[in-house]
Amino acid sequence: MYGFKAISYYNGWAMALTGALIVFAGLVVLSTTIYIFPKILMLWEKRQIKYKMPIEVEPEEQQALSLPKQFPSDINEIANLYKPLIEELGETFYLTDLYEISKKYDFPHPHITLAAFRDSEILIPHGKGVFTWNQPEDNEKE
Repeated sequence: MYGFKAISYYNGWAMALTGALIVFAGLVVLSTTIYIFPKILMLWEKRQIKYKMPIEVEPEEQQALSLPKQFPSDINEIANLYKPLIEELGETFYLTDLYEISKKYDFPHPHITLAAFRDSEILIPHGKGVFTWNQPEDNEKE
């Protein structure tokens, strides 16, 4: 017996369909895992950040720092505005802490600004999210 008759006789159609369904189910599981994995990592990161001590800014301190109406476009002038925040954080600090405190003081676009600081080497990474401030003294206006 040969051909389609043999395939039908030995349940070949059912085996082919079952194999295709198994492969399809495996691909669905794999793609779902790939889709969910970044969300699980984000939840894990949030859980770790939650256990750090939050930075509390008192309202009178928030009033003391005044930002100009027109934010400067020069990175060194922006760095001068960030200098009081850096002094609050200390010599080495986590980038997440700087981001949070800049949001509390209503600095515009902290994500973009911190990326620009990293690109211009004003923020120097030391690994594991720890940074130091490296602004040359001649750029400061006091």
